[in-house]
Amino acid sequence: MADTLKSASRILIIPSWYPPDGGYFFKEHSEAIHQKGWQVDLLVNRTVGVRKLVGEGMRSLKQRGIRDENGLRVLRSVFLKLPGSEKMNIRRWARSTRKRYAAYALRYGPPDLILVHSVTWGGVAAYLIRKKYGIPYVIVEHRSFFVWSTPEARKMVRPYYLPYFEKAYKNCSRLIPVSESLMTGLRILMPWIGEKVEVIPNMIREEMFRPPSVPRTTTPFIFFWAGRLEHVKGIDLLLEAVSRLTSRSASAVSVRLAGKGSLRSQLENQAESLGIGERVTFLGRISREALQQEMQGASCFILPTRYEAFGAVLIEAMATGLPVIATRSGGPQYIVSDTSGILIDPENVDQLADAMARMIRDYSAFDPEQIRKETIRQYGENAVMEKYDRLFREIITTTTERT
Repeated sequence: MADTLKSASRILIIPSWYPPDGGYFFKEHSEAIHQKGWQVDLLVNRTVGVRKLVGEGMRSLKQRGIRDENGLRVLRSVFLKLPGSEKMNIRRWARSTRKRYAAYALRYGPPDLILVHSVTWGGVAAYLIRKKYGIPYVIVEHRSFFVWSTPEARKMVRPYYLPYFEKAYKNCSRLIPVSESLMTGLRILMPWIGEKVEVIPNMIREEMFRPPSVPRTTTPFIFFWAGRLEHVKGIDLLLEAVSRLTSRSASAVSVRLAGKGSLRSQLENQAESLGIGERVTFLGRISREALQQEMQGASCFILPTRYEAFGAVLIEAMATGLPVIATRSGGPQYIVSDTSGILIDPENVDQLADAMARMIRDYSAFDPEQIRKETIRQYGENAVMEKYDRLFREIITTTTERT
């Protein structure tokens, strides 16, 4: 019965964003579901605005069509965002995605279940699809602002979002926040979500993020960071902490930053004005393979974020045996233990500099093998996919019995 259910059932995944616009975890997550034995399709409705048109030219509009991408059937379309009206674009994107779904279902038949990554705004599209076609859907929630722990995070949730959240969440079969802190924030903001909430953490592809073949060097001591160069990620705090650390320590310290964002020029100027420009390397956006190599070559991963739903990059780093420094900003405090790294308060440069100094001083206290072992046990692909496998079976079986 179990194998029959898998072979007969099809999961349609609607990511709110997807490569090449981030969302690499969504891609790997979808591949893992497929490798678990499920038929998996993806409906990717890429949002293209003025900035992408200027940066990429007409090729940004050409990513349409149906293709096999590492075993996944991916249906790609392009949505042109109008400048100046987010409200209108939310409605337009959700309706556009529903139309793409109608064409998909006409060609391949309806799926048994839709999985959506984030309510913004794939969850709204899934609500419209269920309303018209009756297909059940699951929302996996990743949005950091639902951590709800800081005024900055709360400010990100605009009042006109709430009716969309209510429709999407009330009509989903299950809501899956990726961390306990995210679940807490969701319940504070929307206490009516009820009992359909279940925490399933992000996963790590253990074959992708492996320990280095030779022991890590600590001369110089390399702190590595990866993400978006935006205010929420706290890179300004990291640069200030590096300045304080180097002013009181003779240790050779290097900082490598992987990612792009609107603050790159500002952060480069800050590093120069602090006198640490030669110690800080801005790598820009790098491939997943290059990310693994950077983690294997680093001494410590550092994440000084102001608020964070989960922190997938933490478990990627820890899977390579790398100790970490992170803030109690939502997800990280449920991930980082005393044996895998150091936790500090957000927005606290003194604590950050002290943690960096302690990491250098007590580096031998962190066992790479133990860090990886614990990370794989909790967040490895097999462990996480078992939970999704059970969830899919339960929802599809219940839906079939009702119809």
